[in-house]
Amino acid sequence: MLSYIKLSLTFLLFLLLLPTFLFASGYRTCTKVIDGDTIILDDQEKVRLMGVDTPETLHPIKPVQFFGKEAFVFTKRMVEGKKVRLEYDWQRIDKYGRTLAYVYLPDGTFLNAEIIKQGYGFAYTKFPFKFLEEFRQYEKEAREQKVGLWKGGGRAELTWLKKQGRKPFLIYEMSNNCWGIEYNGFIKTRINDEELLTVLDDLRLWVNEYSERDLADILLRSGWEKE
Repeated sequence: MLSYIKLSLTFLLFLLLLPTFLFASGYRTCTKVIDGDTIILDDQEKVRLMGVDTPETLHPIKPVQFFGKEAFVFTKRMVEGKKVRLEYDWQRIDKYGRTLAYVYLPDGTFLNAEIIKQGYGFAYTKFPFKFLEEFRQYEKEAREQKVGLWKGGGRAELTWLKKQGRKPFLIYEMSNNCWGIEYNGFIKTRINDEELLTVLDDLRLWVNEYSERDLADILLRSGWEKE
């Protein structure tokens, strides 16, 4: 009986000390949240959340995006000042030197997934990762439920963009299955179906990356004309 009591007390002590053991073996402290998908740990390690992309708030070339502030506040509330555990995938460091990781809280909450489930970000599907299909499903469900940035089925974002005074890309259907694009006093005409998406992707990148003067130069060099 005495040995049974000792064993029980030992097991109880183990349960009480389990959180301490966990924190000492693999748990770190999130000291700062940079934006919705990037955090800083206690040794200044910068961690980019794997498989999730939140709207930009501090990107060096992109403007602030719809729901970026809300995503930042959500991630900050979830992990800043708290213990977190990291898990990794096939790629551990990105081209900017940031650690790529899945982030878990001590109660088992999977932060990367939770951001997508609650509509604060998108599944980042440009590169493969082990939770890709699950994250796609979480995004689909959030979109169907119209939560977070999916509110109004996308209308809330469009309304927000108009209020920002962003210059629109205007696309016109031309004869013989061609397209014309107008942007801020520049036009590009006779674009076929195969070229359209590439031209739009380039334009979106350049608008975010270049000053107005440099943008004018690159548009002219790329076959655009002034109206």
